[in-house]
Amino acid sequence: MRNKSTHFILIVIVALAAFFATRQRTLNALRADNDSLGKQVALEESARGAAVPEPPAEPTPRLNDADENELLQLRSQIMPLREQLRDTSNRVVVLQKSRLPGGR
Repeated sequence: MRNKSTHFILIVIVALAAFFATRQRTLNALRADNDSLGKQVALEESARGAAVPEPPAEPTPRLNDADENELLQLRSQIMPLREQLRDTSNRVVVLQKSRLPGGR
C-alpha cells in the first residue's frame, strides 16, 4: 500500500513540475513578445513624432472686417448650392435610369 501511494505522489510531483515548466516557458515567450511589441510601438511613436510638421513660425494673419463679412456671406451660400447640386445630380441619375432598357 505504501509503495502505491509513494508512486502516486511521485507521479503528481512530476506532473506538477512539467506543468510549471511549461507555464514558465509560455510566460517567458509572452514577456519577450510583449517587450518586442513595446519596442515597435516606441519606434512608431518616435517616427510619427518626427513626421509631424512643425507649426508655422508666424500665426495666420487676421482678416479685416470687410473680408471677414464676405467670407461669412460666402459660407452662408454654400448650403443652398450643395442642395441644388444634389438635386441636379439626382435628376441626372433618374433620367439615366429612365433611358435604360427596362426603365429601372
